Amino acid sequence: MLRVLIGVFCAWFLAVDLARAQSVDAARFVDPITVRSATLSPSGGHLAFIRRENDREAIVIVDLSANTSQTIESIRHAYGAFNWVAWKGDERVLVGVEAFMGADRGAALSNFRHRGEGFSVFRVVSISRDGREFVQLFGGQLHRLAWGRGSALLLDELPNDPGHVLLVASDTEGIGTWRADVLTGRVERVSDGTWDTFTYATDGAGYPVLRVDALNNGAGFRVLRRASGAARWTSVMEVRRNLLDDNSPDFAAVGPGPGPNQVYVIARLGERDHSAIYLYDTATGSFGEPMLASEGADVSNLWTDRASRRVMAACIFVQRLTCRADDPVVQRRLNAVDAFFEHNATVTLVDMSLEGSKWLLRVESPTTAAGYFLYDGSQNHVTPLESIYPTVDLTQLSTTQIVEYQARDGATLWAYVTARPGDGPRPMIVAPHGGPESRDRYGYDAYEQFLAAHGYVVLQPNFRGSGGFGRAFAESGHGQWGRRMQDDVTDAVRHMIDTGAADPDRICIVGASYGGYAALAGLALTPELYRCAISIAGVSDLIDVMRSERRESGRGSISYHYWLRSIGDPRVDRDALAAVSPARLAAHITAPVLLIHGEEDETVLIRQSELMDEALREAGRPARFVRLQDADHYWDSWSVENRLTLFRETQTFLEQHLGAPSP
Repeated sequence: MLRVLIGVFCAWFLAVDLARAQSVDAARFVDPITVRSATLSPSGGHLAFIRRENDREAIVIVDLSANTSQTIESIRHAYGAFNWVAWKGDERVLVGVEAFMGADRGAALSNFRHRGEGFSVFRVVSISRDGREFVQLFGGQLHRLAWGRGSALLLDELPNDPGHVLLVASDTEGIGTWRADVLTGRVERVSDGTWDTFTYATDGAGYPVLRVDALNNGAGFRVLRRASGAARWTSVMEVRRNLLDDNSPDFAAVGPGPGPNQVYVIARLGERDHSAIYLYDTATGSFGEPMLASEGADVSNLWTDRASRRVMAACIFVQRLTCRADDPVVQRRLNAVDAFFEHNATVTLVDMSLEGSKWLLRVESPTTAAGYFLYDGSQNHVTPLESIYPTVDLTQLSTTQIVEYQARDGATLWAYVTARPGDGPRPMIVAPHGGPESRDRYGYDAYEQFLAAHGYVVLQPNFRGSGGFGRAFAESGHGQWGRRMQDDVTDAVRHMIDTGAADPDRICIVGASYGGYAALAGLALTPELYRCAISIAGVSDLIDVMRSERRESGRGSISYHYWLRSIGDPRVDRDALAAVSPARLAAHITAPVLLIHGEEDETVLIRQSELMDEALREAGRPARFVRLQDADHYWDSWSVENRLTLFRETQTFLEQHLGAPSP
């Protein structure tokens, strides 16, 4: 971590020469996260986290004053995974376990099974800080779970109840809530749900006061409320979009409030364009005044006091994360932390001590990767704790700048540009994000940094249609696949050419999911602009993907309705969709294409890359198609081998078609 601190102060001034760029080791970028789910004990004296160790994961406890650590439990990857760890007082930790069903584990987690029957169960365990006492919640009562195999998930740590926590679990009646004793594992039902119940939220008294049920046929969600301690539920709203994704939610609970009937929610009320945080009263259904609202972006996250659950600060993420506090002491501490990391990092509060002066921070920046730090507000002192990506060579990381540009219709847009120091024009990689109603964020991105380490300028435009910047900005991309959204990417590229940053003869467009579609559309619609394209799990035929979505999810499903808004209706807009479907425009493509797709992808079926590959070959166009076994849509779940394949295929393809960057 000393290297991390050095990187904070020095990385801006590091130059990577050509020889170093050519010797970049992909394995150091794809090595998975080593430390995650760090959490601070209420006294601030101990740290707990999950550490990856070769073929297993371990729960590690660190005594911060003695600077010693101890592994208190571990599990082999073949048998399951630890999903999170949290403190219950100073003497115990709670751990979320995913267990793969199959052969016996034969150790402390003897109720868990091997991945053989093709599914997982989730459990919560309570472990003493020294690792000597191990209790499974619901232990001895597994028969009360659905078919003895239902899952149990943590709902509320109940900080004011030292001996209990609240769980969500499925029994034979549906999905309800249960109060569990952390010392014995015994449970008692608190409230009943239904088999349509999706999740709950609790108030400051630890009572389930919000419930989310799925509507029939996947058509959306129904939100229900009740007063603390009451039995009867009242319907609040029906939402025909996913409440839990990042796509500009209209209503989502984010945590218990300070008292009974109070829940913090992110909501977009009335005609407001941006979401804000409110203290919602579940007894009356009324919203308080917005705690944080911005004209630049939707609200991002909330910092609450561990003891009182009152708001400490609220954050928005426009180009960089900004947090504001009403308390001047908290604001001074926020300013001090930001200044320590030279206003060049995304700093997130992970946990805090009960009395509030010690903050556990997750700090991420382009030039330092990411790590956990402890900030002591009483001493105004920052201590490095654990590096999240210890294998990354900090000298090979590049700075990220924010570049504004004008779209062809006069709109002012902006992009992240990651590159090592040097003058242009240089070969450039255009990297539109997925979603499309997602966004790029300021921080560490292993894939983009890998590209920049080889000497490429990496351009990441947050085009219209991106999420997080308000309803109007997101909806301006609806029905604009291959049109306005693609034009915004094209205009960003032309800006980089016009300003001398990019070599117009050496530009490749690379993306995943929607970004993969944008890469293929870039070649098909603006063939003069790009020398090559890489599509990773990308869409190629809009008519076919809508047909598949309707068949798989149903005409009335929330998913199909979302894609109708985003892409268009093939029954009405068939010709317009065909005109921007790359697989139907293969004859327009003149540059080489690399297609990479996971065979287990259920979000964008591999059929989309198969259609593109077939169309390119029929048109006599150069293409390479790489199939990844046992890989789904999301890189985080890929094996190291599959990620290495992605990075190395990318490197080989770019060097073949763009040539080696100049020093």
